[in-house]
Amino acid sequence: MKVFRISLLLFAIFALSCKEEVIPFGPNHQKLVETLFTKNQVILEEFLKENPKPNWKEFSEAVQSLVANDHPKLKSWGEQITSNIPSIQTDLESSYEKISKIQEILIQMKAEVPNQSKYNRFYCPMVDKSWLMTGKEVKNPYAPEMRDCGELMQ
Repeated sequence: MKVFRISLLLFAIFALSCKEEVIPFGPNHQKLVETLFTKNQVILEEFLKENPKPNWKEFSEAVQSLVANDHPKLKSWGEQITSNIPSIQTDLESSYEKISKIQEILIQMKAEVPNQSKYNRFYCPMVDKSWLMTGKEVKNPYAPEMRDCGELMQ
């Protein structure tokens, strides 16, 4: 019985020591995220135009700042976003899917990185997609025929 208790204690200590260390987001991290959100706003506003021609260069640069950062969570998010930046920028259907995946990552970032209240989450049930933008007015970047379809979530 004594061996069992010691084994259980060692297992508990091991399990607790394996817990991922939580590294707080400092002001520099928050600024990187704010910059990325600003570049995201520019991309989404381009998709609101009649014939969108998004320029992903500045957005990509902001994402690379995350990847090059020392914060492991920002680095991971940056890598996930990088893999979803459209390679064929003229293929709008493919771009909508990739933007949707990027928006889900940004929504997670907004939830975890402090001081990002300037951006609101919107959701459109018709296309089942979310996005982040400033303001409270619905401007759906996914559905050109129904720009006002959606709702403010937070």
